[in-house]
Amino acid sequence: MMRFVKRLLPRLGEAGSVAVEYALCLPFLLAIIYGVVEVSHYAYLRTTMSNVAHDAVRYASIHSSLATTPATASDVKTFANNELSSLGLNPDGTAGTTVTVTYTPDNSPGNPVKVAINYPFVPFMTGFSKIPGTSTGFNALNAPIVASAQLTIMP
Repeated sequence: MMRFVKRLLPRLGEAGSVAVEYALCLPFLLAIIYGVVEVSHYAYLRTTMSNVAHDAVRYASIHSSLATTPATASDVKTFANNELSSLGLNPDGTAGTTVTVTYTPDNSPGNPVKVAINYPFVPFMTGFSKIPGTSTGFNALNAPIVASAQLTIMP
C-alpha cells in the first residue's frame, strides 16, 4: 500500500524545478542562437560584397578599351548595382551603400581597375549593443563592410 501512495503523491520541492531551470537557461540559449545568426549574417554580407566586387572587376577587365563594347566606370558601377539588386541587397546610393570604380589611369590593357563597395551592416536586433554585459567586440559589427577587388587589365 505504501508504494501506491508514493506514486500518487510526488515529493515536495520537485514540482517546479524543471520550470525554474528552463527559465534560468532560456535567456542564455536565446542569446547564443541570436549571436550565431548575427555573426552568420555578417559573414554572408562580407562574402557577398567581396564576390560582387570581384565580379565587377572581372567585368571591367573583359570590357577594356580594346573590347568591342568598352566599359566606362559608370558601366561597371551599373553592373555591380544590378548584381546587388538581384541578390536583394541595397544598390549604390540607397541606405548608405557606395560603389566606387577607379581606373588607373584609364581602361587600357595593363592598367589596374579597382572596385570598392562600402555596405552598411545593420543587425537584425538593433538594440543588442545596449544590453548590459555585451562585449565591445560585437559593437564592431556595426561598422560598414568594405570590400574591394583589384585586377590588372590584360590584352
